Amino acid sequence: MPLRLERRGVGIRIGLAFGASWILGLAGPAFGLERVPNTTLTVPVQPPVFGYSTAPAFGGLRFTDPVALVTPPGETNRLFVVEQRGRIAVIADLSAPTRAVFLDIAGRVAGGAPSDERGLLGLAFHPGYATNRLFFVFYSATTNGLAVQRLSRFEADPQDPQRAVSTSETLLISQRDEAGNHNGGDLHFGPDGYLYVSLGDEGGQDDAFNNSQRIDKDFFSGILRIDVDRRPGNLAPNPHAAVFPNMYSVPADNPWVGSAEFNGRAVNPAQVRTEFWAVGLRNPWRISFDRPTGRLWVGDVGGSLREEVNVVQRGGNYGWALREGSLAGPKWGAGSPNSGFIGPVAEYGRTGPFGGRSITGGVVYRGHRMSQLTEAYVFADYVSANIWAIRYDGQSASPIERLGARAGIAAFGHDPRNGEILMADQSADVIAQLTYTTTPIGTPLPGTLAETGAFADLQSLEPSAGLVPYEVNVPFWSDNALKRRWFSLPDTNRMMSFSRDGNWGFPTGTVWVKHFEIELVAGDPGSVRRLETRFLVRNSNGVHGLTYRWTHPPTNAVLVAEEGMDEVLTRTEGGVQSTQVWRYPARSECLQCHTPAAGWALGFSTRQLHRDVDFGNVTESQIHRLAEAGYFENPPEERHTLVALAAATNETASIEWRVRSWLDANCAACHQPGGSALGTWDARAETPLTQTGLIDGALNNDWGDP
Repeated sequence: MPLRLERRGVGIRIGLAFGASWILGLAGPAFGLERVPNTTLTVPVQPPVFGYSTAPAFGGLRFTDPVALVTPPGETNRLFVVEQRGRIAVIADLSAPTRAVFLDIAGRVAGGAPSDERGLLGLAFHPGYATNRLFFVFYSATTNGLAVQRLSRFEADPQDPQRAVSTSETLLISQRDEAGNHNGGDLHFGPDGYLYVSLGDEGGQDDAFNNSQRIDKDFFSGILRIDVDRRPGNLAPNPHAAVFPNMYSVPADNPWVGSAEFNGRAVNPAQVRTEFWAVGLRNPWRISFDRPTGRLWVGDVGGSLREEVNVVQRGGNYGWALREGSLAGPKWGAGSPNSGFIGPVAEYGRTGPFGGRSITGGVVYRGHRMSQLTEAYVFADYVSANIWAIRYDGQSASPIERLGARAGIAAFGHDPRNGEILMADQSADVIAQLTYTTTPIGTPLPGTLAETGAFADLQSLEPSAGLVPYEVNVPFWSDNALKRRWFSLPDTNRMMSFSRDGNWGFPTGTVWVKHFEIELVAGDPGSVRRLETRFLVRNSNGVHGLTYRWTHPPTNAVLVAEEGMDEVLTRTEGGVQSTQVWRYPARSECLQCHTPAAGWALGFSTRQLHRDVDFGNVTESQIHRLAEAGYFENPPEERHTLVALAAATNETASIEWRVRSWLDANCAACHQPGGSALGTWDARAETPLTQTGLIDGALNNDWGDP
């Protein structure tokens, strides 16, 4: 909504930088101000939703009881499929999929689907697999007539990357197992480089072997965290008959190292299983790390009452068998501890549309083809066949959303080529993929920029009435692009909430528009080519984004497909010609930076907008002008004390402040408390330098090098 500053009978239009315009007028020494409603924008507040479905991901390719889907770190074209009966298959080229056997230890593996929960259950490739060829598996076996669960290490063949050396097995843990069910058995290396192992309560019913609330007995009913590289400073495990010596260390910061008490009772520190990272789980069936947030997600199979989704914390106790989800568990009784348990972020019972009997833990979606699922945790129920999604902001989860149905889903994974969701389907012995129909449900997105109604004139980019231009102090880095910016509020009686240091608040329906163009010959305005015009829309769930790619010649711009696209540009700079890949973002990619912690709208903040703009006959702060026009429900007072970011070229500001300003503009969206990035440093300019962690800050991972 532009600010209309009117003099009776006369209106003066003055262009700002990059061709933006304000409408100005004189009325003696003062200005009249009027917000103008936007009646032309057609971009929907809520993006259209598509119908979900599942289909085989690799044609008719079959796998026997698939139970885990894994890709070595850094690879993008191989998928390893763990088969519960004792084999690991490999698809060596996902573009031309065929099945080959990577490892066959079926002769050592006991049990297997569908009626037996035992088998080959987990696979994790070492973070350094590309050079050391090491990987780890978890499987059921029989030794001297006794059932055991094993954690073992193997090596890939140095001469053939599509095969493992089956004789290279080295045992880390081989533990007696009294029952065939509740084995867990999933393996993942965390962002810290340590190996995490999920373990059930040993089986039976209702924690029959009394493992669920013990840290000084065996390796059951929790998540282990171990150091397979035996880094300096880490500890030898306490002696236990199941542990093979000198095969791994216990990270020194594991939660129960040195503990002499648990659940209000004394324990012997020398008998504590210091490998535990979390406890109180019944049968954690499939775990996964969401790499951008570092969160460890667990699907914990319930007894008779509840199936659980947990986000596991260091030292967390998830309550089994004293609790089952949010309810009293089978061993709850007088004298039971009644505090200290962590509840699930989501749970469901046995009946109804959100019912089931055996949860399969899932993965967080970070692909590019289904933006409405971005950052959602997708999981399923093996028995009821429901496929669900929830969203979690670190404090609470959204209600469970049903996406569809597919029977026999035993595990989830990602397609390493594009991040799309894959599912191990034991009912059909295939790898399925989650997809959606192309017919939108809801208001469709405008197909061209002209159809959005944002601009009165596409050639000059004169905005329609109601679209307000603005400028920022420190533009986000955009790979040589020149940018223009506008915003619009949904109507004249809706306002923003101002914050001096924090994020501003915006009403549903607020729209931001950013236009990108680039000089194909650096420094030559005549070589400018229009690239794209992006929209960001505030809605009740957060924001959604879309972009329009300009035609050549630039007569209009066309909506970019949901998955985004790349274009190779040829540029000349300093007489040297080179190529540059320009990324038109997928709609889900918008949400990688436009985060809740950042307040959704980047660059629309006090420090960015507090700058003087020449309005023709007066130069003043944009924030002052917005306040005078009634855009804030709480207009700022003492505006002369507001702080502004400084551009790197602004030599009137200190070098430190220019650096802090650049980091704030480019990094703070993710690097701040509650942000999505790993690490502990805070890029926000308002944080005192001594508290940012930027100088001598704690490393997220020192990889054993002090």
